[in-house]
Amino acid sequence: MLNAELVREIEAGAQTFWESEVQKAYFVELAQGKEIGHRIADLVDDKTTGWLAVNYLTRYQRDRRGNKLPRSMGDIWIEDEGIYHPINVKTGVSSTNGQPNMVSMKKLLDALLNYQIDSYYLLMVKLDIQQSILCNVHFVDMLDYLDYVTFDSGPGQIMLKSRAFFAARSSRTIPLPRTIGQKVQMLVDLLEDGERRLVENRKRSLEIYRQRAQQYADAGSHRVTAETQEALLLG
Repeated sequence: MLNAELVREIEAGAQTFWESEVQKAYFVELAQGKEIGHRIADLVDDKTTGWLAVNYLTRYQRDRRGNKLPRSMGDIWIEDEGIYHPINVKTGVSSTNGQPNMVSMKKLLDALLNYQIDSYYLLMVKLDIQQSILCNVHFVDMLDYLDYVTFDSGPGQIMLKSRAFFAARSSRTIPLPRTIGQKVQMLVDLLEDGERRLVENRKRSLEIYRQRAQQYADAGSHRVTAETQEALLLG
C-alpha cells in the first residue's frame, strides 16, 4: 500500500488542483443544468489522471499489444517503493447519494489472491454545486472502508454506500484496523452473501414465471387483442 505521507500529499495536491479548476469558466458552464454528474465524470477522470501522471510515477494497465485496457481495475496506477497501486477516480455530486459501482468483485479478489495488489485506492472528487462550486477530495484505500460498501452478484460489482461513506469521512471516523487477510475474508463474505441472495432472487423470479405460464396454459384463449396491447403504449 502507499505510505501515509504520500496519501496525504496526493489528497492535498488534488484538493488544491480541483479548488482551482472548478472556478474556471469552462467548468462553471459545464456544471449548469441537470444530469451534471454524467457530463463531468469523464472530464474529472481525464484531468485527475493527467494531474497524477504529471506529478507522480504512474502507469496504465495494457493488453498484450500495448493498448490501454479500457476496463482496468485502476484508471491509473501509481508507484511507491517499486510497487504500483490501482487508483479508481470517481466524481460525486452533493445532490446524489446513491451506490455507484466501484470495481468487479472477482477482478479485485483475483488481483489480491494472485499477490498483484494489496490495496485499492479511491480518489473521489465530491462536488457541491450551488451558487458557487465547492469541492472536497477524498483519497483512501477502499480496503480500509469495506464497512461502507455493498455487493450485488447480478452485475458483479462492489458498490459504495455513498451516504454512509461521506458521513464517516465528515465525522473523521477512523476505520477499524484490519490485516490484509481479514480484508480478503470480508470480501469473500460479501461475495458469498451476494451469491446467496442472487440464487434466492432467481428462484423467486422463476417461480413467478412458472405460475404465470400455468395460468397462460389454463386460459381458454391465447389471442392477442387491441386491449392486451394497450400496455405497450404504441404511438
